[in-house]
Amino acid sequence: MSDFREALESISDSTCSEHPGFSAAIACARCGTFTCAFCASSGAGLCFRCLHSAPEPATRRARLAATLVDGAALVLPSLFLGALRCLALPGEDAMKAPVVYVPALLVLLVQASLIRGTGASLGKRLLGIRVVRRDGRPAEVWRIALLRNALQLALCSYCVWFGLVDGLFIVGEDRRCLHDWVAGTHVVKAP
Repeated sequence: MSDFREALESISDSTCSEHPGFSAAIACARCGTFTCAFCASSGAGLCFRCLHSAPEPATRRARLAATLVDGAALVLPSLFLGALRCLALPGEDAMKAPVVYVPALLVLLVQASLIRGTGASLGKRLLGIRVVRRDGRPAEVWRIALLRNALQLALCSYCVWFGLVDGLFIVGEDRRCLHDWVAGTHVVKAP
């Protein structure tokens, strides 16, 4: 309890880094510098510098590796369960049983929970990157799930060449794929 009280006292005794005449209301959520109520209300808990700084884009390798990790996490448990089912029931078709897809459903639920909390799937968390909106604010789950992932999968299943075209957009200077442009998102290095 005394640590909390000391933290409150240190904030109330400090002044804003951008407005020296004003006392601090909170600490910046990103860098920890003290900000006044004006800075806190205009920047969603961020100081002026963090609010207007552009996050560094994630590398192409990190994005590819994160995609591979996410794909493996989604597919491998179901394939493993299907192989076990083939060994146990040699005459049955392994992938026609609904129980084989339960691990994939569980992985999707875990991924949605991770994205909701941090803006990063399992692969992105492991590689220290996350998805944010174009202006740097956290991306909503619906934006990531529907516009970035579901729309991309639907278009790739309709036309295989879409996946190649989508991936080639990452060659650009700001490293945004076509699904990033559609969703208004950007993959950046996590702070």
